[in-house]
Amino acid sequence: MIQPFTLLHSYPAFLKRRSILYRTLFLVFLSSVIFSNISVAAGQFYRFKNENGQLVLTQTLPAEYVDKGYDVLNEKGRLVKTIPPALTPEEIIKRDDALEKEKSALIEKKKQEAADEQLKLLYSQPNDAVRVLNRHFIDIQGAVEIKRNKIKSFESQIMEEETRAAERQRKGFNVGEDVLEKLSSLKKDIANTNVDIKELFTKLDHVAADFDEKIKRLEVITEYQATDYPEVLKMINKYNPQDM
Repeated sequence: MIQPFTLLHSYPAFLKRRSILYRTLFLVFLSSVIFSNISVAAGQFYRFKNENGQLVLTQTLPAEYVDKGYDVLNEKGRLVKTIPPALTPEEIIKRDDALEKEKSALIEKKKQEAADEQLKLLYSQPNDAVRVLNRHFIDIQGAVEIKRNKIKSFESQIMEEETRAAERQRKGFNVGEDVLEKLSSLKKDIANTNVDIKELFTKLDHVAADFDEKIKRLEVITEYQATDYPEVLKMINKYNPQDM
């Protein structure tokens, strides 16, 4: 049989243990609530338009809306980032074309910059290039004049041979094969020399076009004007294969 004194002695201890238990349970409950709130607060939200065009705000993003574009919001409802809709095949082609054009433009820009640097190493200003062009023109002009003088010489030899041949015929003699062959050879020489002259003028055209581009580019990158260019260009344009 339990003595009354023993019961009275153990009751306070029981109350103390029960109080500790209640406090422990309360702390566990409070912790779960706090951590639950923190978890929600620290989460992110997704904002997107549904199939009806209405804005929807959820904590999970349905798979069928991933490619359609959406906004990501923080726990305070502030926009964190916007994910654009996935590109269509046509848009991908346009994007790739634009990137390719941009890449090509960058390559061309670098090539132009390298060409400009090389040009500035050769010519300090546009008139320097004009002077070089003029020297090319004088050289070609001199070569053409040499060719034209050769033609005059060939023509003179032909006239002499034809005169001698006519004199022999008046005297009743036949014109020898050697004379005919020489006349044929001289005429071929004239034709070949005329071809050479045309090639020299073609070369002049190419040189003039090349330096025209260089001179105009130098005017841009040096900000100087090619003041001597109009006069040289006028001389080149007046000089042509018909000036024989």
